Amino acid sequence: MWACSCIFGISIATSATTTPTPAFASGGATAGGAYLLSAKQRYNKRVLSGVNSFLGLDARDVNQVAAFFASPDEGAWEDLSAAGYLLANAFRTSSTKAPDNLPSVKKWKAFSRDIDLLKQSLAKKDGEKIFAAYKSAKEKLYAYLVEVELTSLAP
Repeated sequence: MWACSCIFGISIATSATTTPTPAFASGGATAGGAYLLSAKQRYNKRVLSGVNSFLGLDARDVNQVAAFFASPDEGAWEDLSAAGYLLANAFRTSSTKAPDNLPSVKKWKAFSRDIDLLKQSLAKKDGEKIFAAYKSAKEKLYAYLVEVELTSLAP
């Protein structure tokens, strides 16, 4: 049985009986398995690039540290901050577990807090505090690297 509707002068034929269509999964963050493996592979390169840049910094060189934070390129803080969090989140084992409860995300956030301290010290151009914040952030970074299975970079 067909019905005809007229909307704004356009005739639309509709069926009075409809057949349900199947629902398909979107493959989003809750898909697990292959999606998470793909996410890990996708973010590993960017994280490795950023980590190598961070570990290569001379924390006593204020200009070098400032350049690390100023650049939007891969290997600088802006890209590392995004990729690092996303990689940490890719270690979810359950779609019901909140990302903030993941050990990898907790380690990332601890590292990020030290990075915030480093940036504050940099803004004040306090060389000793920059060095101390860098050293602390480096220790937190190593803990994060172990958690996201990038142990080749951790001491």
